[in-house]
Amino acid sequence: MTPSDGYIFRHGDPRMSVYPMMDTPIISYSLIAAYLLFVKIVGPMWMKNRQPYEIRTTMIVYNLLTSVLNAWIFYNFASYGWFGKYRLPCEPIDYSKNKDAVKMVQICWIFFASKFVEFADTIFAVLRKKDSQISKFHVFHHCFAPATIWYLIKYGPGGYNTFLMIQNSFIHIWMYLYYCLAALGPKIQKYLWWKKYLTVMQLIQFITGMSYMTYLTFSHHGAAKYLYSSS
Repeated sequence: MTPSDGYIFRHGDPRMSVYPMMDTPIISYSLIAAYLLFVKIVGPMWMKNRQPYEIRTTMIVYNLLTSVLNAWIFYNFASYGWFGKYRLPCEPIDYSKNKDAVKMVQICWIFFASKFVEFADTIFAVLRKKDSQISKFHVFHHCFAPATIWYLIKYGPGGYNTFLMIQNSFIHIWMYLYYCLAALGPKIQKYLWWKKYLTVMQLIQFITGMSYMTYLTFSHHGAAKYLYSSS
């Protein structure tokens, strides 16, 4: 039986209860706080009188695996949703126990968990003393993403909530693949002509994502429609 709108609004999607960290946001907030503590205080203090760590091989492996993970996420968001089954401008969230709907719940949680894996981006920068890479926006992004995604998938894993997720996973395929190949050295870097398009892709993601969510809100689709019907 599909839970009522009122139940979802008060307790979240019951299908999410089997996944770690989904009963309460406290664990997520604690991990975010630990991340901030390390990158802003503990890490810089630890590295103050030390030479940068040589972790190139670790970074190559990490970036390759993260690119592959995002490829898996993108493929599954596409297969179970946006490439044939979902539709624009608004795809309602399926709260049933339909096989595809349950699979989408799993994909959403893996996407959420991957945001904590990506904390390694900043941790590696701290250990390599690459302070220029640790901008305020960089740190804000890594904190904001898991904090907001928790609420999206707790109350609405699937449907229109995955529009930003599939975009993000697609861009991260190429972003982490670039980082992986660039770490191999100058002989490879000269062939990475598509680096300049990564920023453009990120801007497109931001503009289309914000435009889509604004449309959903003011057209009484998506979250706004759900909130109004539950009040």
